[in-house]
Formats: sequence, C-alpha cells, structure tokens
Amino acid sequence: MPFSFKSSARWALAVLAVVGVTACSQKREPREKPLVVTSFFPLYDFARQLGGTNFDVRCLVPPGADPHSVEASAGSAKLVADADLVLLLGLGIDGWVERLAKAEGRRQMATITGGIPTRKPTTLALEEFGKGGVAADKHDHGHDHDHDHPVDVDPHLWMDPLIAQRLVKRIAGELVTLAPQHKAIVEERQAKIVADIQKLHEDFEAAAKKFLKREVVTFHGAFSYLLARYDVKEAAIIQMFPGDEPSASYLRKLVDLVRSKGITVVFAETSVPDRAAQVIAKEIGGSVEKLDPLELQLADAPDRGYVERQRANLDAFKRVLGQKD
Repeated sequence: MPFSFKSSARWALAVLAVVGVTACSQKREPREKPLVVTSFFPLYDFARQLGGTNFDVRCLVPPGADPHSVEASAGSAKLVADADLVLLLGLGIDGWVERLAKAEGRRQMATITGGIPTRKPTTLALEEFGKGGVAADKHDHGHDHDHDHPVDVDPHLWMDPLIAQRLVKRIAGELVTLAPQHKAIVEERQAKIVADIQKLHEDFEAAAKKFLKREVVTFHGAFSYLLARYDVKEAAIIQMFPGDEPSASYLRKLVDLVRSKGITVVFAETSVPDRAAQVIAKEIGGSVEKLDPLELQLADAPDRGYVERQRANLDAFKRVLGQKD
C-alpha cells in the first residue's frame, strides 16, 4: 500500500507525537547546516547529491525499508518538525509526510511535481481478456486498500530520465531558495547530475533502437514512464498494487497471455519477493529477471544512486529484449 496509515488510531498517535516534538522544537538552536527532510529515496538521492556537505539531508524511509508500507513514528515526526525544508514528490505517494508537516504547521514544504504531465496507472494489464481480466479480478485478492495517491495518477514519474532531470532542477531551486549562500555550488552540482542523467537517457535511447522485442511483463506498475519513454509496451503486470497478491484466476490468465505473446522472461523487482513471478516463469518454461523501481535506499549499498541503479535496469532490458547487430 503506497505510503499510508493503516488506521486512524495510528494517525492520531503520530499527530500526538508531532505535538510533543513541536513543543520542544519551537526554539531551535542555530544550526551549521540547513536540515532538509525528504519523503523517500529518489528525492533523497537527488537532494543529497545537490546538497553535498553544505546541507544535512535526511530520508524518512530508512535504508532497506519498504516505502509502500512505512508508518509515521515519533522519530519521523521529530525530523519533520525540526526540518528547515520538507521535500515531497506529491501525487499522493508521500501523503503521510504531508500530513505530518501540516499537523506541525510547517511552512517550508515543497512539492516538486507540480505541472509535470502524469500518466494513468497501468491497471488494465490484460486488455485481451476484456471485462474478465484485471478489471474484474483486481478486487479478488482479499485485501482492503487505503491508497494515498489518486487512483487515476501513476506517481512513478522519477523513472523517466528526462522527468528526473526536471526533478533535480526543482530540488536545486528549493535548496538555493533555502540557503542562497550556496547557490554557486548547488548549481554546479546540478549541472553535473543533469549531464549524467542526460547521458543515461541517451544510452537508453540508443539501446531501445536496437531492441528485438518490445513487450514486457513487470511485477507492479512502477515502470510505465520509463517504458513509454523508450517505446516499450507493458504487456501485463503481476501485482496491481504493492503487497496485493494476485488471485489464482488472474495468474492463469496472465500465463495464457504471456504464452500467446511468446514472452519468455518475467520481470520481478529487486526489493520484493518474486514468488508470483517464479510461478509464471515456471509455467511458461521461462525465467525471471530483476528491475529496480528506485523506491527505496538499498540496505547493503545505501550510497548507490539513481544513475547507477538505472544503468542496471538498462542492462536488464538489453538482456531480455535483445539487441540488433
């Protein structure tokens, strides 16, 4: 479930925690570095690269933690209360952080996706099955959902390298507004990061021109921006929402669809169990590869950043989709 509180009781406790820390943080001691709090990994990675040693950048989702099931705590409430700037992606995906910030009365809160065109989520994965496909099956998994983000908006736009460049520039602008004395160094770092992501885009684009196949099966709908950018179609997705186990009937239809399209590789994800993907792969006599949705900071490699991890995705696409000579 994307960034949501499981019950109103937990939210009430979080608000109480905020109230408690607010009383302690109304009189802040002057700090050496501005404290910038980010909601989850993509924003954290860009902000820490831009901020360098001039800003104290923190992420509310700890390394290795699943951002889709994180819950507010007294610690996260205190960070939000103490922050000089709270960075949000918006589109509802980090709504729990926004609620914490509003409860504490934070004014220095920036949502960095305003005005960027969005896509609808990939929910009708089995178009060939019409009304008997996902539309009928998606509530048959035995879960109640409390999604923060609007159901008609896919929030994973950081996966598109061209949009990622825009996010970097907006975060840089927020840091400069917060601490104008660091304008020159932040803009210097911005230029380098944007250049690195642009080179990533060019490499994706060059590889995509040589792909022999153009349809993939992904684990959940986190890759539509990336795939659309390079003209690759999502033939189907395994989970409608993170943590939402697919029903047996859905899996049967999915296996039939994958077979009909001659797809032999199923994409799972680097940070979640791949049991359903393995089941499908076994049924089709295929294999499983991994893609990284870049949603969380890696526990075993916390400094591994956006470009490096996206290049691993590019390598996976090359292996699975093939390359013309």
